[in-house]
Amino acid sequence: MELASYARGSISGFKRVVKSPVGCNIIDTLNMAWGANTDGEPVDGVFNEELHWSCEYGWHKSAPHANGVLFLGYPGTTASQPPVLSYNWWTGFFVNPAYDFGPRRKENYRDFQTGGTGWPLGDANRYHVMSNGEIDYDMLYSASIGLNDPVWLSPPYEVAYLTSTQGLSTGIPNLLSIGPYDIPPGFTVTFPLAFVCGKNFHTDPNNKANLPHQLDRFYDNLDFSDLIQNATWAKWVYDNPGVDTDGDDYAGKYAMCGDDTVYLSGDGIPDWRAAIPPPAPVFRLEPLVNGIRILFNGQKSETQTDGFTGLVDFEGYRIYSGLDRRASSMALIASYDRKNFDKYIWNGATDSTIAYNIFDPPFTLDSLRCLYGTGENPCRDTTFDPLSFTITSQYFHPEFEDSIFYFLPHDHNAFEFGITTPISKVYPDLPDPATYHPDSIPGDAYTEEGYLKFYEYEFTLENLMPTIPYWINVTALDHGNIDLGIKGLESPVGSGAQAAYPLAVSDAAAGGNTKVYVYPNPYRGDAGYRDLGFEGRTQDDRPDHRVRAVNFANLPPKCTIYIYSLDGDLVRKLDHDMDPSDPNSSHDSWNMITRNTQMVVSGLYYWVVEFEDGSTQMGKLVVIM
Repeated sequence: MELASYARGSISGFKRVVKSPVGCNIIDTLNMAWGANTDGEPVDGVFNEELHWSCEYGWHKSAPHANGVLFLGYPGTTASQPPVLSYNWWTGFFVNPAYDFGPRRKENYRDFQTGGTGWPLGDANRYHVMSNGEIDYDMLYSASIGLNDPVWLSPPYEVAYLTSTQGLSTGIPNLLSIGPYDIPPGFTVTFPLAFVCGKNFHTDPNNKANLPHQLDRFYDNLDFSDLIQNATWAKWVYDNPGVDTDGDDYAGKYAMCGDDTVYLSGDGIPDWRAAIPPPAPVFRLEPLVNGIRILFNGQKSETQTDGFTGLVDFEGYRIYSGLDRRASSMALIASYDRKNFDKYIWNGATDSTIAYNIFDPPFTLDSLRCLYGTGENPCRDTTFDPLSFTITSQYFHPEFEDSIFYFLPHDHNAFEFGITTPISKVYPDLPDPATYHPDSIPGDAYTEEGYLKFYEYEFTLENLMPTIPYWINVTALDHGNIDLGIKGLESPVGSGAQAAYPLAVSDAAAGGNTKVYVYPNPYRGDAGYRDLGFEGRTQDDRPDHRVRAVNFANLPPKCTIYIYSLDGDLVRKLDHDMDPSDPNSSHDSWNMITRNTQMVVSGLYYWVVEFEDGSTQMGKLVVIM
């Protein structure tokens, strides 16, 4: 893979190992080739990323960022030894062999027969470079390679000076190779790669003055953190760390961080999955008189581990309702989120707008009391209230004078069922299943569907019109991961939505006394029912005459609907057969197409509903087209 930088002055190098973003000074293998502008192209002594005019360069702007490329994985070779990784760079001055240079180990020297050691002309030379197993030093170190260097060939003076002070102005071919592979004709080998970028790589507009003699100081002013983090994320997306994808009890390479096990890699089986929100809860709808009862179970939402972050980061639920299933049509009608708090830590700045940062996941009230409560047992200090410490009245740690912070609720802290949130627990008195041994949870703790009753919730949507369907969805959200820069995620609002018709007052009659009714009646072709939302929802691609509908409500789950003309001719037969648990089992509609596939005409019609026991109900329907 060739990574080239084309700028007035460019540098490149290789990061074999880095400090892992997981912390604890854990060293992780990265093997990333990187490239950047030599000094970030400051404009008038500062980094300016807006276009700037100069007579020398025309319109230009600063380039303080960097890029990199790395293999995410690679197949094994046909030979017994593992694949060999090589990283090589060379100069772009092929027109003058005196400037044609590429780092070469003395023990691995090969005469390219070009007069230089840079450009590998011909397949034999190219395959040699791709398989030499060398990891070349960063370009800026060229001037430190002398004639008596025990490992590397010394570069020509002119090349060493240019590469160590200016970078190269014609581009730097960088070659990242893996192999060898014996590939028969017609076969292919797949190599997943990541090309990543890093912001604010250059931190000092005057850093170039440190070249070539104060190279350590120059590198101290380069910030690899964003580039390393993005490269690490790419590796984690490809193969989630700590996830045993193939079920062979190996979840990847790990290290210990105190008493915690921190996974640095996955199991070698690609996952191609980034951080994801918790799975949406399983929910069902129960029509009520002028309302809909929403019941949902969040067992998986609250207990499933995020395969990317390795955390159970459930934060809460949101309930949406709309007149169609599109996410843009959904409105938030209720929410619940756990009681937790964000801690804003003073970073030493004097500007209050930037003086505080969040470095930790949200804290529970109990955990904050244990950390900052007072008395013999701080964890039981009920007088400690995190919200009493604000940006104008901060908490000052008694033992560490520089530890200053304040707290805010994470999300809304709408956690009191039936009080601060309209959502309620169906079984509020059941104990948390975590208090049981997994093998000792009693059978009556489960619903008929096999979910734990502890995670059953409900919410009733009231004051609804019984003549239109309402789309409902329940989502789950997490609190994200501050260390990884991942904001809170929510399961899709528009995916998995369900629709239900509320019952009319007459639907509340008991048993066989329920009365079927039809609407709109009369049906008027000029009434604009589509604009009113009675027909044609989610069917924007169909004309008005193809979305007409006459609705039958208060039906039993199974029955047959007949529509007759005034003369007794059968116009249409509808077989209504639905699962009784379906929230729409009491509703059906007729598209006003006859059994001869023609649009119905104006007139008076009779409808008959035949129940399973043979009894019937009938009524009249007027159509005015």
